[in-house]
Amino acid sequence: MSTLRPLEITDAPRIFEIIEGATTHSLVPVGPVWSRIQVEDECRHGGWVLEIADSAQPVLAFVFVWDIGTAWEISFLATEPAARGQGLMKRLIEHVKSIRPPDKPLWLEVHEGNRPARSLYEAAGFEKVGERPRYYSDGGTAVLYNFGTSGSPG
Repeated sequence: MSTLRPLEITDAPRIFEIIEGATTHSLVPVGPVWSRIQVEDECRHGGWVLEIADSAQPVLAFVFVWDIGTAWEISFLATEPAARGQGLMKRLIEHVKSIRPPDKPLWLEVHEGNRPARSLYEAAGFEKVGERPRYYSDGGTAVLYNFGTSGSPG
């Protein structure tokens, strides 16, 4: 049984492992590599994790969320590669959508080549609202998504 809880700084090492796994073992582009310091900073800031009780690797998925004033922004989210396909990310996204203030849109961006993630966001009600051409180091375009009220991501 999985439980949802807020991120803690003590989650940083495990989340860093998940990010490394996501960027190393992905068949689709997922964006830049994050440093341990960046992950620690994000864990201090806020977000949620899904964990499994009585497991050697309890944290299976996470989402980093920032309140940027006029909107909320998802800065990174990932699932342990071995736990993909179990609906964990869908559960995290639905949680974030359910707790965001109704007057603040929810933003995220994704590499144009990451079709599985884009399909997940679109199925969750996010709308494509823009692009950032040649945004990623491989020359890929960042696709911008919004859920909620319209506006621009701070």
